[in-house]
Amino acid sequence: MNRQRKMLKKARNSSQSENEITLKRGGKKPRRVRKAPKRVLLGLLCLLTAVGIAFGLGMWTSRYPDALNMGTACDIGNMQRMNMSGTSCQAGKSIPMVSLQAPQTAAKIDEFTLTAESAHLPFMPEGQADAWTFNGTSPGPTLRVHQGDLVVIHLVNHLSVGVTIHWHGVAVPNSADGVAGVTQDATKPGQSYTYRFLAQDPGTYWYHSHQESFEETGKGLFGMLVVESAKPLTHDDIDTALALHTWNSTLTFNASTGTQPLHARPGQWVRLRFVNTDNTAHLLTLVGAPFLVAALDGHELHGPTPLTAIPLSIDAGQRYDLRFQIPQHGPVALFAANDNGQYQTQPRLLIGQESDFQTHLVTPKASQNVFDFTTYGHAAPDAITPSSHFDVTYTISLGYTFGFSNMRPGPVFTLDGNAFPHTPMLLVKPGQLVRLRFVNDANAGDHPMHLHGHTFTVLTKSGHPLTGSPVHLDTISVGPHETYEVAFYANNPGLWMIHCHNLYHANHGMDMMLVYPNISTPYSIGYASGNFPD
Repeated sequence: MNRQRKMLKKARNSSQSENEITLKRGGKKPRRVRKAPKRVLLGLLCLLTAVGIAFGLGMWTSRYPDALNMGTACDIGNMQRMNMSGTSCQAGKSIPMVSLQAPQTAAKIDEFTLTAESAHLPFMPEGQADAWTFNGTSPGPTLRVHQGDLVVIHLVNHLSVGVTIHWHGVAVPNSADGVAGVTQDATKPGQSYTYRFLAQDPGTYWYHSHQESFEETGKGLFGMLVVESAKPLTHDDIDTALALHTWNSTLTFNASTGTQPLHARPGQWVRLRFVNTDNTAHLLTLVGAPFLVAALDGHELHGPTPLTAIPLSIDAGQRYDLRFQIPQHGPVALFAANDNGQYQTQPRLLIGQESDFQTHLVTPKASQNVFDFTTYGHAAPDAITPSSHFDVTYTISLGYTFGFSNMRPGPVFTLDGNAFPHTPMLLVKPGQLVRLRFVNDANAGDHPMHLHGHTFTVLTKSGHPLTGSPVHLDTISVGPHETYEVAFYANNPGLWMIHCHNLYHANHGMDMMLVYPNISTPYSIGYASGNFPD
């Protein structure tokens, strides 16, 4: 019993000691347990608040202003809007952009009406949303005009959204450039607008909407324009135009997903003009006959040499003219490759006699030997060369980051480190010889850079001058870690865009302006007007 009492007393003392320790040390410990979650939650709340403020600030500062005027005149009035002129504002009398226009009449006038309207295209499955078209088709009608003619196009809008027409590659007067918020207001539903310009330069061009161009061109608002030479250098028996466009991840040739026949007899010369209306490059080749790359972006090459099944990479907005002679036996075929470089059996274009269309054609194999325009053709004298004296040089850095573009989080494509509308303006003066240096140091893919209203001469690629034919373009594809130098004469006053013709990139910041001094415009970009060019 004594032993049991001693053990019980020891247990009580032990329990009391533990309770004392708990009271001494544990009195604070439970309070820490209660306070720790509050501090963690408070820290998380502060962090989330900071992130939310940064997110909201980034979103808000990327928002387009209500009204953004691209004019370079100092006397645009007291309109409550943001003016982008900056250092380009020049004292003196301004030139209204609307005064930069073609004559009202001429000896020969080519007149067309293009109606923007929705339509269900033949290859579309039932239930799919209608395409946006010109005159019920996409591509819209191929407009063929003659060099020197006055071209008059009436746009009629039967869609529920605003529309414009930009004449890609054509040296139109500024008022006819078709850029919403710069040279006109978007043509509203039920309204019409008339474009006038002289067809000065022969070649292959195209047209598309430049209001919300990423969406509207993608949905079908585009077509081709061919200016036929007053003094052709060659004779073509057959001249056909082809627009490449992707619908629901399926590439089409003139809205055809299958085989498209083109009848031609042996010995005939064919000129095949094609344009890439998509946002990324396509790889094409011609089999069945040697071919010449006769022109790029509508401008003839000097001394083109025959090629056999060479892959041709055509980036967004670019055009190729191929010339070839129909052989005595078998058709000629145009194939396109998929994203892995493998040529597909569909879509394709077959050219030849109907009896040859059943001939089995071997699908060409993938090749890394892609056409290089910098070495193609024969050298010839040119008005602009790398050794010319340039009055002004601008270097344009093509970049990529993550952030906000017009209040949208995600990828942002930049020019000189900024996204539109915060990109710098490039000021040029009439008569200047202007050099542009496009530098792509990012790894965000190719950037097909397009200059409105002018044609430039390609001087160098990554520091190396061209060794073949002089090359004149309006859209140049600048790949990762490539640099191109191009130059042009400032001979078309106005307010002109430079942008990536991957229209997704343009829509997410890759736009800037090339402007002449003292040009005023009554139009503005932004939420007040509803004008958004890309």
